[in-house]
Amino acid sequence: MNYRRHLATSTIAALLLLAAGCASVNTVEPLYPQARPDRVPDKRVITDLRLNDIAYVVEVDHAVSPGGLQRVQVKLTNTKSAVKNVNYRFQWFDAQGFALDDEPTQVIVIEGGDTRAVQDTATSPNAVDWKLTLSESYAYTPGLAPSSSPTRR
Repeated sequence: MNYRRHLATSTIAALLLLAAGCASVNTVEPLYPQARPDRVPDKRVITDLRLNDIAYVVEVDHAVSPGGLQRVQVKLTNTKSAVKNVNYRFQWFDAQGFALDDEPTQVIVIEGGDTRAVQDTATSPNAVDWKLTLSESYAYTPGLAPSSSPTRR
């Protein structure tokens, strides 16, 4: 009887430790950050609630590069405990609403509970608007570690 109680207690303790270890991410950042991002009000069309949990948009920041090109950064949080791959693609538009270029789809790995930033810079000075498309990636991506940088240009 005592053996069964010990086994049950040990199993429950192990499961709790395993679950707690899967959902934790530690971060360190300056107490008084110097960066002052230009927040952008955004419009979201969410058709997949599961994807919204995997890549929840936390904030959208905007800037202009030294060369006068539009830049955008979107911070995504994986609210789940498991590591997830997310496909993302930026598309830029001119003042008439026409697509300027067709950016390739890229993949970002987001640890469970972590926040990662994806960003892009327009390739044309005529770009005035952008759109970010997200989808869950089911493909295994060898060589793409969570520490790899999704930043382009």
